[in-house]
Amino acid sequence: MLLQVRGAIPTTPWELVLTSSRETQFVLAVLAVFSLVSWYLIVLKWWQFRRMRQLSDRFLAEVEKAPRLEDAYHAAMRLPPSPYNRLLREGVHFFSELKPGSLKARASAPDVAALSPGPGATTALTTTQLEAFRMVLAKEVAAERDMAAPFIP
Repeated sequence: MLLQVRGAIPTTPWELVLTSSRETQFVLAVLAVFSLVSWYLIVLKWWQFRRMRQLSDRFLAEVEKAPRLEDAYHAAMRLPPSPYNRLLREGVHFFSELKPGSLKARASAPDVAALSPGPGATTALTTTQLEAFRMVLAKEVAAERDMAAPFIP
């Protein structure tokens, strides 16, 4: 009698799944698929943020060891594309448009502005210009955050 009762009651989780109804098995299969997808997204985002952290470390190392802002800019632009050098490029581009006389164009790269002040040029920004500069940088930060955010919710 004990042997008959023992065979009728599932003793392992796998036996429980196998002896359940088709509807229950279907729900468990759907849950398993969604679990695999969520683990894939977790690993994907972990890898992306790990890569972004590595790019950040390289960017900061290059910028910190540069003696001048111009050298830091050019060193950062030689690095692989990252949110950090894109933000720096946008900031320099905005500043060079805002104060065209304060930045001289570099002969080797006409579209890239060098960051050394020209003779007699003033680099001080007004409060309005600083606010516009802050808004441009905030827009760029938001755009970079949006590019990094897919699949997070």
